Amino acid sequence: MERPVNIKKLPILLCFLLFLLAGLSSLPQTTQASLAPALTIKNTPLAKQPVFEISLMTFAPTDSLFEWFGHTVLVVENLRNGQSFAYSFGGYSFGTDDLLMFSMGKFLFWSFKTDTPSLLKRHWEKGRHIVNQKLNLSLQQTETIRQHLQLSMKPQNRFYVYDHFKDNCSTRLRDIVNEALGGAIERQSRVDTGRTIRDYVHRMTNHQILFNFLLHFLLSDGVDQPVSHWETMFLPDRLMIVLQNTINPKTGLPLISDRRDQIPLDQSLYYQEQVIVPDTAGREWAAGLCMGLILAMLARRYLKRTFPGHRTPMIRLNEELSAKKIPAVSQVKSYPLMISVFGAVFGLLGVILFFMAVIGDHHDVFWNENFFLLNPLTITLLPLGLLKVFRKAGQYFAGVSLVCGAIGVVGIVLKILPIFDQDNGQQIRVLLPMLLVIGLTGFIELKRSAHF
Repeated sequence: MERPVNIKKLPILLCFLLFLLAGLSSLPQTTQASLAPALTIKNTPLAKQPVFEISLMTFAPTDSLFEWFGHTVLVVENLRNGQSFAYSFGGYSFGTDDLLMFSMGKFLFWSFKTDTPSLLKRHWEKGRHIVNQKLNLSLQQTETIRQHLQLSMKPQNRFYVYDHFKDNCSTRLRDIVNEALGGAIERQSRVDTGRTIRDYVHRMTNHQILFNFLLHFLLSDGVDQPVSHWETMFLPDRLMIVLQNTINPKTGLPLISDRRDQIPLDQSLYYQEQVIVPDTAGREWAAGLCMGLILAMLARRYLKRTFPGHRTPMIRLNEELSAKKIPAVSQVKSYPLMISVFGAVFGLLGVILFFMAVIGDHHDVFWNENFFLLNPLTITLLPLGLLKVFRKAGQYFAGVSLVCGAIGVVGIVLKILPIFDQDNGQQIRVLLPMLLVIGLTGFIELKRSAHF
């Protein structure tokens, strides 16, 4: 039997339900819309906040051979956990096998990733000027660069054939950032600088006189054409400067949003907007004329002692007096010995040039006008000079001397033709005085030998 409902209690029950509903309506809403403000950072949704920040870090040159041109890396920092890694394309080794591969134009470099704080510490201890430039990128551009860098770290992608002017640690970073910006860097930097690759190389190496001479001796006229700012970014400092003057088309703002310099001893003369190419012609003429004058003095004594019949009585008397202080034999041997040294030093350069230009795969060395100045024939002066000391060279010593000097003169005369446009003035200033003396001495010796 069902219990009857007490109708008298219904008003009390209804009042209690209305009171409960009113209390629930006053509680905070727990919908997605009400939670949105609590998950924002600086009024930007968390999903749209950048997770990674990318910077270009540039290191100034040092006195070390492989750091003369500086270095550059891309730094990727995780803004959430603070981790930061530097991506570099400057890995190399330089053993005996690597030297051979370099000579053949097959020198391998590779990419690697390292912890940014340890990298900074290592280079700071070397006293290098370090510049860190934050890139102003969109989220998509940042992710494109980051993925490209990660892909380049894979074993199958790490290694590449090094080309100092077209494919190196700096140009690889340039191309990665340029691709992420849709080619904007290349479009904005295709402006003629009015300078050549040789000018930029000379700026970086003029303080190292011997290496500067060797490098310019090997480079052919392929580096003597005016280049754009895009092509100068094989140098880390030029990459740094050009990116600093680039506009990101995605944001409409400068690509570099922040720059921080770490300068040792509060001074650095390295990073400059204006490119100054030093003029070293004076020291080159001085070196060439001094060495030419020394050879001329030795050649004069050599010819007089070798062909005594071509001396006047007064000259004979003076030589007899001077012979008491300087033995005649030493006066005859000094010139051939000096020519042997010339053949050993400069002849070796001729052989290296021949090997790299003809046998190796160096397109910046091929078709080199310096073959007229130095070539494999030059190194034969080394054994012929030594044989001449013992009077066993016959006329070969004089003949090769004449040919070497004549070839050098021919190479200079040919420069009146437009096709011979290589900028090898440095090599001419240093070598021409010596080649003239060697060639002329050989000619005089051959001519006098014909009368005996």
